[in-house]
Amino acid sequence: MIADIAGGPSAATESMPGRSAVPREISTIYETPENWTVYRRPDLTDTTFLDLCDSIRTSGIKAPLEISSDDYIISGHRRFLAAQHCGVCTIPCFIDHTVVMGDLTQKERVALLSERNRGTRIKSDTELYLEAAAGVDPDEAIRQAEERKAQVFNKIKTCLKAVESEGGIRRTDPTGERAALLKAVKEILREKRANDFLPTSGRHIHYSLLARKVRTSTRKNGHIYGTGPNDAALLSKLLTDARSAGEIDADDIDDGTRPTSTFPTSGSMGRYVVNTLEGLFGGFYSDVHADQPAHVELLVEKNTVFALLQRHVARQFRLPITSLRGYGSYPAARDVAGRFQASGKQRLVVIYVSDLDPEGMDMPSSWKKYLEHDFSVRAEVYRAAVTPEQVERFDLPPDADVKLTSTRAAGFIEAHGKQCWELDSMPEAVLIEEVAKAVRSVLDIPAFNRAMAREQEADVKLARMRAAATRLITEQFRAEL
Repeated sequence: MIADIAGGPSAATESMPGRSAVPREISTIYETPENWTVYRRPDLTDTTFLDLCDSIRTSGIKAPLEISSDDYIISGHRRFLAAQHCGVCTIPCFIDHTVVMGDLTQKERVALLSERNRGTRIKSDTELYLEAAAGVDPDEAIRQAEERKAQVFNKIKTCLKAVESEGGIRRTDPTGERAALLKAVKEILREKRANDFLPTSGRHIHYSLLARKVRTSTRKNGHIYGTGPNDAALLSKLLTDARSAGEIDADDIDDGTRPTSTFPTSGSMGRYVVNTLEGLFGGFYSDVHADQPAHVELLVEKNTVFALLQRHVARQFRLPITSLRGYGSYPAARDVAGRFQASGKQRLVVIYVSDLDPEGMDMPSSWKKYLEHDFSVRAEVYRAAVTPEQVERFDLPPDADVKLTSTRAAGFIEAHGKQCWELDSMPEAVLIEEVAKAVRSVLDIPAFNRAMAREQEADVKLARMRAAATRLITEQFRAEL
């Protein structure tokens, strides 16, 4: 629906309050040439233009043009052309005596036309862009663009020498003498895929293989996996060879210690609109912890289990989760303290997940001290895994002997013995359940469920809004076509 039809509202009528329109001979009025650098000249055969002509023939022009004191059109070029097309001799006009179009520069005329014509009708993407661009100082825009480009160019203006390589990469057929080991790895990956535990890490596969008693090779030096000193390296090579040969899906095994960042593009405007509508109002998350007695955080010692716990525990309970990669850092502690203080709650509960080794046992208590000393935050800290009780209950395989070079080795050996257990030694389902159980023990679950129910009610209302918005935007696209 066009907003500036003969009998409809116009920006011109609103821009000249209290003024009366005067009839003017159409032959004494002039187009402002700069108008067609911003707005699309109408197609005289277009149905919307012909509708405007029909309206003028039936009802006349009830939304007067706005013209300058020297008779140039400020607002109403489409009505002017339609009136000419209909053979109209006189046309109602508001005269803005403060504007002398001949005294303005080309840039000033474009800015004036854009300002006075905003909101008068449905416009194309190009017209909206040009209308907005009219308010931009081109010299300043060019200067800023050149500055940005110079920053990029300055970074790449350097002497580079192309890397050359000789020979090729040698890969070994994984289906030969290592076929039994490869078969066991594939079985493990199938099981993990069925439980939505992919992608996984080489360490997780390593611990899953220990229970299978599979030989590493048919050669003489082949042995039961887990009984040799370099079995982790043998597995790493097998996984590389198998992925290179297409025996294993490259996406099944991930390396969380080497993150990548890319810049996604939106595609065409139509595709962007479709994708946006599909996800419109689909990202609503209420504060389901508003009624909880404590602010809860998940801290994980290593990246190899971070993604798993993020997907199956943190997301389920809407909890912040941090991968510390060891003891963590001052910024990590700062962020935990900041989220707690922003929550407005009186209690901070930290669920800690770490290896069962001298450092893994020390990390939770160190974090408690860091938060109190550096940020004056008292926290309740609990270790969810790996615990001595879990080692016994789930018969977890040890990783290695305690490193005697550790300053905490003696105390750990006295309390737990000479062996260590990694988080990766816990089967994924076990680790997820143990950490989730710890989280449930510190949350008010009835309050959490009530909050989730309220969110679901909101989701239904938002779905209805999305449907209404989709209909509206679809109509807009049809009008453009």
